[in-house]
Amino acid sequence: MAAEAEAALNALKKLEANKACVNCGNYNRFGHQNICEKVRTFVCSNCKSAHQSYSMRVKSVSMSNWTMDEVDALREQNGGGNAVAARVWLGRRVES
Repeated sequence: MAAEAEAALNALKKLEANKACVNCGNYNRFGHQNICEKVRTFVCSNCKSAHQSYSMRVKSVSMSNWTMDEVDALREQNGGGNAVAARVWLGRRVES
């Protein structure tokens, strides 16, 4: 089960929308290693620290234990991932 969850997470982090940190836009061609559980987004190391400073739980793709339910929650059709978060949280943002 752990191998299945790890493989699914690695596939999700490599989706184009998840390669850019949803908070700051920092791009990682291999995908970011950190996931903010509450908002189900992939974030860079700097934004990971910012989320943790507000007591939000951030898990590592490779260093944490994941269940398939947690992984499935990160899929776009289940409301997870950076594309959904950008539409929901940043949809009315005005570019400066």
